[in-house]
Amino acid sequence: MNLELISLPIVAAIIGWGTNVIAIRMLFRPRKPIRILGFELLGVLPKRRLEIARSIGEVLQDDLLPMDELIAAVNTEKTRTRVAGIIANNLAAKIHRFLPRFLLEHAEEKIRYYLEDMVNSEIESLFAQLGDSLSQELQEQRLLSKFVEDKIASFDLIYLEELVLKVAKNELRYIELFGAILGFLIGFIQVALVSLF
Repeated sequence: MNLELISLPIVAAIIGWGTNVIAIRMLFRPRKPIRILGFELLGVLPKRRLEIARSIGEVLQDDLLPMDELIAAVNTEKTRTRVAGIIANNLAAKIHRFLPRFLLEHAEEKIRYYLEDMVNSEIESLFAQLGDSLSQELQEQRLLSKFVEDKIASFDLIYLEELVLKVAKNELRYIELFGAILGFLIGFIQVALVSLF
């Protein structure tokens, strides 16, 4: 076998790796439009940033973090007990300001106990009602979706690129490596075909 046939898989691997590297870079660059022969070149992320932000917001709102599931996750026994304690303490503090001191000396513990008992007995149904109405309202307003969309759209392109690379750095490297492996295999098949014919 001559040197050209041996080098063919290596050259094909370099070409496969290089094209994938260029394709990945073109996700982010050019950041500003470049016009060449009437065509406009612009990276995918800069060009479709608003659409991508909207899509991410919708996926988070509808699939990853639905409002009813978020509210259900917050509606735990620990949270209800904590909220009931805060409400009872606030009510007790307000009552403490209005009742004469001589009444409080004898009844403060009983009043606090009664308030905590009353709030605890009502808190579960209040949480359920609040959760249902709040979940429906937030879902209708698309609050989470709009928040995520606005947040992503407000990011600087350089920062957005850093975020994407932070999340998908290893996967993008595998894509580059896969391009080299695929190129090598294609080069090897070409050598085999040339050798056979």
